[in-house]
Amino acid sequence: DYGYWGGGTDPSGVKSTVDRIDFASDTTACVTKGPLTEAKAYVSGTNSADFGYVGGGYQPSSPYPRSTVDKIDFSNDTASAVVRGPLTAAKYNGGSTGNESYGYWGGGATPSLVSTVDRVDYSNDTATASPKGNLTNARYGTAGTGNASYGWFGGGWPVWMSLVDRIDYSND
Repeated sequence: DYGYWGGGTDPSGVKSTVDRIDFASDTTACVTKGPLTEAKAYVSGTNSADFGYVGGGYQPSSPYPRSTVDKIDFSNDTASAVVRGPLTAAKYNGGSTGNESYGYWGGGATPSLVSTVDRVDYSNDTATASPKGNLTNARYGTAGTGNASYGWFGGGWPVWMSLVDRIDYSND
């Protein structure tokens, strides 16, 4: 019923806000909901039916890449997000995708470029993410999408890539 965005930047600096759009009236402005646990940009997120997960990110203060994963409770989205288990490494500007059971974060920068894919198990989201297979190239600025069976990570930089990698959730 809703879409969520968290973090980011504007001329005043890095943000911790979470905004929600109502799909039934998508011509209206977003509504601000509970904040992330800290202000950060270059995050990516995925969700289960009941929770949203925002992982990684960039914060201008040291240490600037983040490994934290924030959990947003859709049934109480005015509350502050809570920290869940971290990604395997601090990184920002990667992509994410997921299904009903797991969330995947792929690529990004640490500030070195990485090809790693981390998996968060929604049923045990306080544990550190599990490392899974790598993307075919280390890159940042990827975008992710998926369905119930597969996740795709597309594009990225250090050179503009048209490459798309697919993760088979049944054999990740």
